[in-house]
Amino acid sequence: MSEKARKYETVFIVRPTLDDESVDRCVNTVEEFIKAQGGSILNTEKKGRKRLSYEVKKLRDGFFVVLRYEVKPEAIVAFKRMIQLNEDIIRSITVTLEEEALQVSL
Repeated sequence: MSEKARKYETVFIVRPTLDDESVDRCVNTVEEFIKAQGGSILNTEKKGRKRLSYEVKKLRDGFFVVLRYEVKPEAIVAFKRMIQLNEDIIRSITVTLEEEALQVSL
């Protein structure tokens, strides 16, 4: 039984050693994966390079990306696995967005 699509937000940090073209390619890969799972992209914000509050994988800064999208819940497990296996992404977090949060943040 398939549930209807839900809205999610994923914040991920891309390696700071990548150039702008490689960062764009990494973001595009993530977006294409969501689309391949039957989802749709609501908003992508590239926040730029920022200093991390603590070292992650021996890195002190990273390129932050905020991605809001809609996809069926069963696709999230595969999505999180893909993010985890992507060597260019050093950290990520995914949360479910409630309708009230969307109205405030978008």
